[in-house]
Amino acid sequence: MTDDVARRNRGTSRAGFVSASSASSALPVVILLVFLGFHLPYFPKSLEDLDSINFALGVRQYNVAEHQPHPPGYPLYILAAKAIRAVVGSELTALSLFSIIAGALGVVAIAALARRIANRDGGMTAMAATLVAMTSPLYWFTAARPLSDVPGLAAAVAVQAVTLAAATPRALYAAGFCAGLATGLRFQVAWLTAPLLVTQLLVARPFEGRDGRDPKRVALLLLSLAGAFIAGALVWAVPLVAITGGPKAYWAALSFQGSADIANIQILWTHHGVRDVADALYYAFVAPWATWPIAAIVLTLAAFGLVTLAWRSLESVVLIAAAFLPYFAFDLLFQETFTSRYALPLVIPMAIFAAHGAALLPWRSGFVVLIAIAIADAHAGGTSVAAFARQKAPAFRLLDDMRGVAEAERQLPVLAMDRKQAFDFRRPLVWVDGAGPRVARTLAAPPQHEWLEAVKYWSGGGRAPVWFVVDPRRTTIDLVQHGEPARYRWSLPHGVLVGGARPDEMDFYHVDAPDWFVGEGWALTPEAAGVAETDRRGPSFGPVEAWVSRRLAGGTLMIGGRNFSAAPATVTIEAPAALQTLLPSITAGPGAFVRLFALTTLELPPDPDYHKLLVRASAGTRVAIEQFDAGSRPIFGYGAGWHEQEFNPRTGRRWRWLSERGELRFASPAPRLTLHVEGENPTTYFSHGSRLVARAGDRVIFDDVLASDFTLDIPVPDGAEVISLETDQVFQPADRSRKSGDRRHLGLRIFKCEVRPVS
Repeated sequence: MTDDVARRNRGTSRAGFVSASSASSALPVVILLVFLGFHLPYFPKSLEDLDSINFALGVRQYNVAEHQPHPPGYPLYILAAKAIRAVVGSELTALSLFSIIAGALGVVAIAALARRIANRDGGMTAMAATLVAMTSPLYWFTAARPLSDVPGLAAAVAVQAVTLAAATPRALYAAGFCAGLATGLRFQVAWLTAPLLVTQLLVARPFEGRDGRDPKRVALLLLSLAGAFIAGALVWAVPLVAITGGPKAYWAALSFQGSADIANIQILWTHHGVRDVADALYYAFVAPWATWPIAAIVLTLAAFGLVTLAWRSLESVVLIAAAFLPYFAFDLLFQETFTSRYALPLVIPMAIFAAHGAALLPWRSGFVVLIAIAIADAHAGGTSVAAFARQKAPAFRLLDDMRGVAEAERQLPVLAMDRKQAFDFRRPLVWVDGAGPRVARTLAAPPQHEWLEAVKYWSGGGRAPVWFVVDPRRTTIDLVQHGEPARYRWSLPHGVLVGGARPDEMDFYHVDAPDWFVGEGWALTPEAAGVAETDRRGPSFGPVEAWVSRRLAGGTLMIGGRNFSAAPATVTIEAPAALQTLLPSITAGPGAFVRLFALTTLELPPDPDYHKLLVRASAGTRVAIEQFDAGSRPIFGYGAGWHEQEFNPRTGRRWRWLSERGELRFASPAPRLTLHVEGENPTTYFSHGSRLVARAGDRVIFDDVLASDFTLDIPVPDGAEVISLETDQVFQPADRSRKSGDRRHLGLRIFKCEVRPVS
């Protein structure tokens, strides 16, 4: 097969860009130096992922049982990082430098593989493939991260190139030994090397006997190759198991890691809906190129290149499939869907196919196209690397800020995290080793009910500040009155390149003494409504509890919701005597309702700090409480003409649809107010812009046609208590899709609506 591939590829040189052996031999070294020059100035300021923290802890003190690092243990990776740390003095610098050097050497390995696997005449097609692969934003960016992905890939590709160069059984056994040894850098190396070793043995002509493919001889060669691979793996496996405490202890650590991965991460093997498959394919083929336009061009060229290469040299396609298809299947089914770096090896076959596809373009313009792709990719990856190096990862910025806030507190705060953050922050706290913020206690984080621990704390008399650290996509924080959070985000221009990092982005809420908080059964957010429905809690099942501060005197209480029954429902609020007279029962007809109660004459005793309210609905009705607020701040509620709140759990974005006309009811002690509205471009749904009119009574306070995403700040006239928003275009989803039965009138999608005091 080796001779056949070489012979056939000689015939394809006319379709290549040029034939320049000496130039193509020097180019990898030039590209290597360029790669180093654009990476060495940009070292990260902190670790950025649970894996990198585990690696750094392993470099500091190797202990697989304690996840330093996590199983399978990465012994050769840690050994090399320890050697670099002995020179540079820092675990973070050692891991980052290892990735950068491996990324540069990987460029040479990719060039060697591309020449051997698909263009053995030394033409520039292989170099074009190398250029596209190494400038792909995922490769460029991941080489700056203190992780094992790039060192493992560089070693795997080098072994692949050596495998294809093997012309004798002894040379192939040496490649097999190197493959087993390289698995000690990163376990995934096995998926990239072992199948290619077997394929090379089975189909390459140098391994045929005098009488062709003798089954006994093939079986003997396969056993010998497997022995060489195992021998290479034993070099690191035996010491690893011994250091861990023996086979039983190592197996316990490995099985725990495997079960935790399957239980706590999203993989296609356990989540295989249509959207899950689409996400997996997106992260495998599109995310490595950072932007849709570049990905579309590369994938289109790759599709043509695959067909062309299969027509001219089917053996080359077989080799590429053996080298990367098993890993692709493993990645697709068993690795976390949203961790974009796991798609790193797939960049190489895409680049090889794209280079051959570009060679089909007329007048040798394909080389120009690939250069343009490489420049665009390098810019996307380079700006991301620079942004990555400018500041610490979100989790470590938060820990730094927490230390500063804690020093200013009069008493130690209580830490409340949602389930994800509680899990993800365990390793960062181990890494800072006592240098984290001091807290009085950390509340438990029961799944989907995390806020109840804070409710128990406050209702039980706790008065220390509570720090909430939450996933921005979660909404249960809205079951507690709070101010604006400090937001911690990746500052990358292409955030998809760091997809799947843990800890990821987060919001930090500093809550000293909330005006109110609620218990179970409330539907203040779509997430909370779903939890209440699952738990069968809510006004229709029994009273729901809320606690309001004694500081409400002189303020307003707002409550609203939806009556899903065909008949009117009575909603009653049971409260302490001083409050009860100000909170009459509500008769709610079918549909939405909202009421604001003035508390100007309220006098509450100084003790207790919080008073319990019980909200009930009349028997036989189905009612959800979707709005609640109380305080001496501006208070407003969504009245008639607004649809229920909606939520995208993947992004955390929430919105309400405005129909033809919607009312906002509000009360405020501040004399001057501004209505702040943010919404979506109406031309997303209509052929032209929509007119929006805002009225306070009969007075028009805003009138304009909106034809793009909008942010409006509309002055509210003094004394106004109701503002109506009107739009001139609506649609019914059922009219646009046979699959929808939604007959709501949808006009404008509003992401944010607030009544703000004018300072």
